[in-house]
Amino acid sequence: TTQLNSTGSRIGFKGAEALTANTDLVYQLEYGIDVDASSNKNSEGKDKNQFYSRDTYIGLSNKQYGTFVAGRLTTIDDSINYANQASGGVLGGDDVLASFTAPRANNAMAYFSPTYNGLQFMGMYGLDSDQDANSLSDHEQFGAGVKYEPTNQPFRVGATYITAGDALKAARVSGSYDLNKDVTLGALYQNTDVDTDDNENLITVSGTYKTATPWTAYAQADVVSNVAGESDDDAQRYIIGGKYAFNANTTGHVYGAYLNVDLANDESVDGFGIGTGIEYKF
Repeated sequence: TTQLNSTGSRIGFKGAEALTANTDLVYQLEYGIDVDASSNKNSEGKDKNQFYSRDTYIGLSNKQYGTFVAGRLTTIDDSINYANQASGGVLGGDDVLASFTAPRANNAMAYFSPTYNGLQFMGMYGLDSDQDANSLSDHEQFGAGVKYEPTNQPFRVGATYITAGDALKAARVSGSYDLNKDVTLGALYQNTDVDTDDNENLITVSGTYKTATPWTAYAQADVVSNVAGESDDDAQRYIIGGKYAFNANTTGHVYGAYLNVDLANDESVDGFGIGTGIEYKF
């Protein structure tokens, strides 16, 4: 098959308004747009409006005490992902190949501490009403995380834990290391309990190489056991690609991916895809 996709396109505005010398009111309104079609599909495959809600919030940011926001928010596990390089959504989407990864939660609140010598703490809470993210409907969501990104050091590391009653328990650790100024390696492990007999386990490893030209090459491997908690359902995805920096706002993309899913009933699904695209930020 051939496809023309709008991947991650969005428009909106964000800003801050000083309330005192140390405290700002912060806000964001952001909508996703499907620039190659008149509508988009939601997670159930139904048409939704061209403009659909992404992270939208209002909050307070204090230099000493940190930032608190409330609204529709991406879960905090998205802040701890040093391995993902997937781009273009050829196979398996633009994130690591986990059944739960960085959904958006309605009626949510989040806190991010100031950074202390590279160390930052974070937490979030989602009320139990009107949740539509990854089977979390009618469940309160709690999350806590920490990351350590010291200045002038070649490594970064972090961890999060998110729970929504019996529907979900997801623990994630991730980190990256700069071998030199051009090569960076990343890794991520996640254990996800979705109220089944077996937990899903994901391991992602990746690498990037900045060439002497505007090209940056990357590769990524995702290996999943017990996909979505189904015993002996396994999946593997392998990605290679490159990004070409035309200028500060414009990036060209080429990528390819192979995906294989082995099911416990001896069925197997696999596929290979290639793609190219252009990204512009204004």
